[in-house]
Formats: sequence, C-alpha cells, structure tokens
Amino acid sequence: MEQESIYKSIAVIGLGAAGGLASVLLAKNPYVKVFGFDTKEPFTTLLPTGGGRCNLTYGEDDIKEFVKNYPRGEKFLLSVFSRFSQKDTRKLFKDLGIKTYVQNDKRVFPVSDSSKKVIETLRKHLEVSNFKHIKENVIKIEKKDNRFQVITQKSNNLYDCVILASGGNKESFKFAKELGHKIITPAPSLCALDIEEKYLYKLSGLTFKNIEAKVNKYTCFGDILFAHKFITGPCIFKISSLCAYENLPFEFTLKLTNSSKDEIEETIKNNQKKSIKNVFSTFAPESFIQEILNQNNIDGLKQSAQIKKQEKEILINSLLNFQLHAKAKIKDSEIVTAGGVDLNEINPKTMESKLVKGLYIIGEMLNIDGFTGGFNLQNCWSGAYICSQNFN
Repeated sequence: MEQESIYKSIAVIGLGAAGGLASVLLAKNPYVKVFGFDTKEPFTTLLPTGGGRCNLTYGEDDIKEFVKNYPRGEKFLLSVFSRFSQKDTRKLFKDLGIKTYVQNDKRVFPVSDSSKKVIETLRKHLEVSNFKHIKENVIKIEKKDNRFQVITQKSNNLYDCVILASGGNKESFKFAKELGHKIITPAPSLCALDIEEKYLYKLSGLTFKNIEAKVNKYTCFGDILFAHKFITGPCIFKISSLCAYENLPFEFTLKLTNSSKDEIEETIKNNQKKSIKNVFSTFAPESFIQEILNQNNIDGLKQSAQIKKQEKEILINSLLNFQLHAKAKIKDSEIVTAGGVDLNEINPKTMESKLVKGLYIIGEMLNIDGFTGGFNLQNCWSGAYICSQNFN
C-alpha cells in the first residue's frame, strides 16, 4: 500500500507519434501508471510517413537552421530543440532498438527503411505492466480539484495528469478549449492544390525535379507533380504551408529550369535552324513546352530564326517565371494542420500548460507545423521527451 501511494496516474490522449513516444518513455518509470486512450493501435499514424519508410527526422545540426523549416512555431521550437534535438532523437531511437541513417538530402530514415518495423519495435516497449491501452473515445476532460476526470462512453476515471496528444482534429482542440486554452483557427497545411490553369492537368504524371518557387516574400525548392485534377509534390506542400492562411485564389511563380535568360537566348541564337519546340524542350519536358505553345498559338515547328520577340518572351517567361493561381486546397489531402493551441500558453521547458497545472500538450495539437522531411515528427519526438522528463 505504501508503494501504491507514490504512483502517479497519467492519461495520454492519443497514441500517435507524440503520445505514443511519451507513453513509451513514461512506461519506463516504475512510479507512474500510463493509460493511453486511442481507438487505434499505438503509432498507427507512422505507417504512411516517408512513403512507408518512416522519415523520422532531418539531419541538420544547426538548430537555428532547423527551425526555419517551420512556418509556425519557430521561436518556441528554438527552446524545445535546445533541450532535445534531432541528434538526441537519433540517439534515443538507437537506444530503443532503431538505428538510423541520413540520406544525401538530409532526411533521416531507419536502417530497416520500414515504418512497419519501427512501429513493431516501439510497440514492444509498451508491453509492460504499468501501461494500459484503453480503446475508447474520450468525450470529455474536466479538472476536478488537483486531478483530471477523463470521461468516455464506457468509463469515467480520475488521473493525476493528462497529456493531450491527439493531433490536429476538432475533438482534440475542443478538450484544450474547454480547459481554458485559446485555439488558433486550424487550417490545412502541406496539401495538394487545385489551380486555375486547368490545361496543365493534361500533363498528368509529369514531374519537375527540385525547382524554385516564389510565393509572397518566400522562396522554396522541391519537386512538383502534375496530377489529373491537382498539382502536388514537396514544393507544392511548402507553398500550401506558407499560404495556409492566405485567401484563395493566391498566385505563385515557378522557375522550371536552372538556366538563365541569357543562356536560353544564347541557345536560341546557336540553333537557328532547329524548331522552336526542339530548342525549348532542352530546358523543360517536351509535353510541357507543347502545351505552352498550344495555349499561346505559337507554331512550334517553325525554325528558331523565325521566332517573334513576343513569342520568345512568352516562352522564356514560362520557363523562368511561370505564374500559377491556386484556387482551392484539395479536401482531405493535408498531411498536417496549421493552427492549434496558442504557444504563449505552453511552457517550452516542460510542455506543461501555463493555465492548468498537470495538463501537458504536445505534437500537432500545438500551433506548430513544418515542411515535409521529418520536421513534423521531430516536433512530436521533442515534445514527448521533454514532457516525459517531468515525471522522473
């Protein structure tokens, strides 16, 4: 009975990346009892990450550079990552039985290249007596004196502490709001876009590799893929993230070749007898060039020597300053959600609420979202680790 009295009971709401890792770390403490609430199995949300290979984090050691990949939460994360960085994450995963490696593009993957194996390994750490998985939907959380009442359709129990880690959904934000927190209006981030230039959808399957895009004051790089009814890829995800709160439609521009204007004009000059289409197809895929020619009623079969000044400007601008207009975000295509619990109400040193003692909020529930490449998972890992250290 004496030992029983020093146990702390912790309810973890959501067993995705953040809540799952917090549970793994907390369950190693013999003086806590962890109750994980989720209708799904722990870490299920990791399955599609990194195309099934599990992009765990990003291999940038400079924290100031690392946080530049978060359109929201940069200042807050400087404090968080100074306490638990990507280096610390890789060491922790190694200790948990998951070795990692860094690709040339700095993305970090498990040596197994398998989300399934990562999930299996992490779940084994939850096969302990002081962790209990409760597959019930939480419908309400109330503060009762110094404890929390967690109510589901089947149970109603008190816990010493609550960790909210159930991601960017309305139910999650409802709990935080009812406990007194301000919610920054959620918005889709990292999502595919529907563009006004629908003629480009004829190019379904066409990919541009590592191109430059500009939107508002931002410049970003990445691949772009034209699909049947939308445009997608890492570069488009970045654009949608940077413009999460922009009014639609919004304009962005693409630089589709690494060549300069002078280099393009020099190529035209040196290939006077070649067709316009063939000359410009050295800078971009032929199918794209043909579509631009069609849209502007330019005869691509005539020789480059016959190109008019206006035609040349149109084609060069299409390569160097191609303007597109996003008119809608593709519903349910978002990878993460912008918005969430106001960061001013969370202590980055502990991840505890400044408003409600014993309440911790981590992961995507916070007003933090990053680009693709392991940044959103790193937010989850760091928050989970810092949170778990409060109970040691």
